[in-house]
Amino acid sequence: MGFGALLASGDRNELLPGELADCVAEVRVEQFLDRPSEFAVRFQEDLSDGEPRVLRAPELQAERTFTIAAPSNGDLRCLVRGPITEVKCSLELGGPGSWLEVRGRDRRVELDRQCFRHAWEGRASEVARTILSSYGFEPAVEQTSRVYGERDGTLNQRGTDLAFLHRIACLNNLVLWLAYECRLDGLDPARRRLDVRETANLKASPPRPAGSPGGTAAPERPPLAPTRDLRLRVHVDSARDRTVTAFEVDVDVERPTHFEGSALDDLGVTEEPTSAEDRQPPIRRDGQTLRDLTGRERRMCLASPGGPQELQPRAESVMTEAGWFVSATASTTAHMLGGVLAPHDVVEVEGLGRRHSGAYQVESITHVLNAADHRMDLGLRRNSLGRD
Repeated sequence: MGFGALLASGDRNELLPGELADCVAEVRVEQFLDRPSEFAVRFQEDLSDGEPRVLRAPELQAERTFTIAAPSNGDLRCLVRGPITEVKCSLELGGPGSWLEVRGRDRRVELDRQCFRHAWEGRASEVARTILSSYGFEPAVEQTSRVYGERDGTLNQRGTDLAFLHRIACLNNLVLWLAYECRLDGLDPARRRLDVRETANLKASPPRPAGSPGGTAAPERPPLAPTRDLRLRVHVDSARDRTVTAFEVDVDVERPTHFEGSALDDLGVTEEPTSAEDRQPPIRRDGQTLRDLTGRERRMCLASPGGPQELQPRAESVMTEAGWFVSATASTTAHMLGGVLAPHDVVEVEGLGRRHSGAYQVESITHVLNAADHRMDLGLRRNSLGRD
């Protein structure tokens, strides 16, 4: 295919036949830190024997599983895999200029199609592992602390599995996302397929060191070190070494730095105080956190049902999110960068001075692939600044 993406259809991820692949005009994939990825693929349509040729292809029908992968530094990186949820077409007089577009989301959409009412017992992490396994995912779930039961209160589900898992993530300072391992399989060019392994993660992102709320991290490496060798080079000595076409930074210091509150115990007899701060290690170890930068305390108000066991992790989750006070946007291409990034990657930025250079976490990406290039618009974040 001219623009380098590999498109596959069906549960076995078989590559699109050549007559369909040659009709692809543009591929767009939007990826997020904690939301389902979305995709849109546009095909050039034409008439054959008075019938739309692409529209009737079985590989492009609604509910068909669709997989999009892109080459990255000698490997393949799966951008999204999920069902086609929408098919749009525009037919021009005579055929030329007509197009068909398929749209969809990753397989988390399957978790959002039915409502359930259930009173779960045990740890929320075990409940999440059970739900994710039932959809065919390989679960990677951090263990949560509270054990639910009839005596101390059950973990009640009143809604879809996706909404329920997001609630578990929010209550335990975790994030739900999908990760892929992808390779090209098969020797017959007419029957080649993508071998894709899907992992459903319910973890802290980035990982937190041992002893921090919400999870653990390997002690042998810095918890927030860059996870990819790729570098976003902005202002460097040679224009040939630049790997971005644009970069913007926004520092928002009007965020809470501390929480203090209280909640009634399970019997509603005594009021127990609780407090929380952002305990996520700074992405730059010697950098200025939000509290360092402002030099003052901004307290947060939080209304949450339940006792201290519910309020404490909820407050920690909100404080951790508030700690990511630096956001940035960048534009690049797979050719300039030398590879493909994904949300949750931690990448090094160079050429922005002491304050803004350093590691950033990728929060969102919009991929646009066509015959000319593979463009990426990045959303980045960090929870500290360098010192001047």
